[in-house]
Amino acid sequence: MRVSRRKALVYLGVAGAPVAVRPVFAQGERVKVADLTSLAPLKPVNFTYPDENSPAVLLDMGRPTYMGVGPRKSIVAYSVLCQHMGCPTSFDPERRLLVCPCHMSLFDPSRGGLCLEGPAISRLPRILLQVAEGSVYAVGVAYGLIYGRASNA
Repeated sequence: MRVSRRKALVYLGVAGAPVAVRPVFAQGERVKVADLTSLAPLKPVNFTYPDENSPAVLLDMGRPTYMGVGPRKSIVAYSVLCQHMGCPTSFDPERRLLVCPCHMSLFDPSRGGLCLEGPAISRLPRILLQVAEGSVYAVGVAYGLIYGRASNA
């Protein structure tokens, strides 16, 4: 007896099964990263979050950006550890990309840290930001685990 692929999936209970995709999210301690007045477009601000072993970068992309905060919705932050092997990326202002020097993965901070090319297959974890009293604060991590960690807490 021949069973079609569709019937096989139905028998296995996977056809039409709802799939819930939830980002890995960790609410963390509120940490001041920078004053709004000290930020300049395309000038990275390096910091660590959620602990001193987790390098991150804050960027004012200079124009409204996906999930951006601040007066122009242009400020974003990401873990700088490449999702391929954990090498620290650096910001290339001419290309407006975070570049991994080890294996040349490219990440777009204006598109949610999306990996554009290279061996990395996951986006960079986003540092959640809050703007209050003229300052930018890191408040959590979302959309993936920081490289080498079992949790973002």
